[in-house]
Amino acid sequence: MKIKIYNWLKNGLILIFTLCLVIFLNWHTLPVFSQLTQNIKPLPDVPGLTQPTKWQPSQGNWKPVPPHREDIGAIKVVWLRGTPYEMGYQHGKFLHNEIASMDREVISVLSFFGKLMLMSKLAKRNSFPGIYQECQGLVDATSDIGMTMDACMVLAFGDVYKEIFGYTLPNILFHDGCANFAATGDATTDGHLYHGRTLDNNEEPIKYWVDNTTVFVRQPNNGIPYMIISVPGMVWPNSGLNAEGISISLDTARPKEIETMPPDGRSNVQLMSQVMKRARTYEDAHAIMANNNRLMADLIMITDGKSHKAGVFELLNQKMGVRELKGNGAIYMTNHFLSPEVKGKDSTPTESSLLRYQRFEQLLEKNGSQSRYGKINPSEIVKILRDRTNPLTKKASPPSVFDDNASIGGNGSLRQVVFDPERLLFWIAAGKVPIPKNQFTCFSLGDMLGLPNPKSCPAKAIY
Repeated sequence: MKIKIYNWLKNGLILIFTLCLVIFLNWHTLPVFSQLTQNIKPLPDVPGLTQPTKWQPSQGNWKPVPPHREDIGAIKVVWLRGTPYEMGYQHGKFLHNEIASMDREVISVLSFFGKLMLMSKLAKRNSFPGIYQECQGLVDATSDIGMTMDACMVLAFGDVYKEIFGYTLPNILFHDGCANFAATGDATTDGHLYHGRTLDNNEEPIKYWVDNTTVFVRQPNNGIPYMIISVPGMVWPNSGLNAEGISISLDTARPKEIETMPPDGRSNVQLMSQVMKRARTYEDAHAIMANNNRLMADLIMITDGKSHKAGVFELLNQKMGVRELKGNGAIYMTNHFLSPEVKGKDSTPTESSLLRYQRFEQLLEKNGSQSRYGKINPSEIVKILRDRTNPLTKKASPPSVFDDNASIGGNGSLRQVVFDPERLLFWIAAGKVPIPKNQFTCFSLGDMLGLPNPKSCPAKAIY
């Protein structure tokens, strides 16, 4: 069966452009955006974030790896080093052609949004320190293909704009379908903590994302070195792992009411980068999440390989509920809230979110109907991420169906990842759809960073 793949980014942005013109001419239809962009001025210093210092491992000495690029199968790997500006410039230089594949028309639309609708000004005000400078470096390396600061800042704040317009406009372009889980203790074969995630988009593959899975190995002058998984042109992660063994990834959620967005709130995906750069422990990560206002709703899973702790952070603007895994078993999330602090304050859960959560219950709970409890390791996580079973019918959808709207591995996967955060290992499935059928290529962050006594991959890939 021929799979329909089209340029979602280009066509999507053109459609948003048309709809935004209507909103621009009828400003009262988007009161939240109007409120956020009134009297734009710089925000005060970021709370709860101490100034990061130069990082060294607990044993031995480490020097940053020089900036460069390597392509490993369908996955691009880019090493960045230095100041935010320097890392932005390196990003633009090493991924120049990929960013150019967005098309000048797309970049022009982004620039239009940024300038005329004050989106770039709002993004500049509410972004974390260093984001604007990183965009400046990226733009200086890609201005020949039409990239502008307005366009880069809109992309840098893209998760917030996705929520604003996804709430206000018809649900044509915005789909939620990701899934995450972590397991440790008796649930695993060796007691280690493991973290699996699938990045999904219902309906259609997003060609730019399918073609351009990129691992950014980020080595800031000050702060913990870390890697994030994203696509060229974006300065934020969907998931990541730092050199202290903290992993992180995101599932989207929708608020029941968007009017409560705080004017001083920030981007959740940018916040994820702050966790990667600053958190040495689960407790550090928890403090960073708790001490920052957010502009939107999301679910973020954070794990600590050293302490075997993990939590699902359910975020709703200023409110935050946390469901924690404490030493044993498994924890999982799809696209709806369950913690007492925010449950019911998100939009009514979709059938897909409920079905995928139910399938996790069947696979991960000790008494689940098809439990893998006690058997979980990286190879078993791959099987779970590939699972296409509807939990109600117990029937699996065929691989030819991109989005079955009902299962972990068949809900429109764009990328899948397995983390072993304690050993700083991770595996990525990327390339042609269906993504789950591809090999999971292994990477050692310790090897990639040149850390003392790194744990190397046990094999090239999980097939």
